[in-house]
Amino acid sequence: MTENPYTFLQKKIFTTSLNNYLMRTQTPCFIVNHFAHIYFIAEIAKKTSYIIQNTQKIAPCVYLLSPPNAITYIGVRWWLSFINKAVDILHQYSVIHILDCFDHAGLAMASLRMGQKHIFFESKSSQFNTIQNRAQTLGATIWHTKPNTFNLLDLNFKYNHLI
Repeated sequence: MTENPYTFLQKKIFTTSLNNYLMRTQTPCFIVNHFAHIYFIAEIAKKTSYIIQNTQKIAPCVYLLSPPNAITYIGVRWWLSFINKAVDILHQYSVIHILDCFDHAGLAMASLRMGQKHIFFESKSSQFNTIQNRAQTLGATIWHTKPNTFNLLDLNFKYNHLI
């Protein structure tokens, strides 16, 4: 495994809100789009026992959610490549990754065809039932409500340090 190139400085407000989130949730779900976020989750998992205590004892689980409407600007291929590397970094955990497709039916269908097993798709969309039927035939899951998440996009990095 590659050594973690990021150094994280603790900020009291951020640390407090993260600890409160981890104590309240049964399965931690983080909004991510950068490898620094994945390394941060790995560091938090090493330093705290919340992820291990609050999830399944056989395979502790971490949920990763893409940023809102990510399908339009990140794309499926980038997301799947990112997740493959994230799974390597978080190898001791079962990683469930959810791609936010908002209400873009064509892009949601493409993500299912490319192997994405969990997508968020807006249930108010007129194509929701079509996407849900297609997902069931492929063994995928459609999330119509977002899980309770901790947004790591708020982290600011400068010179590989959390500021």
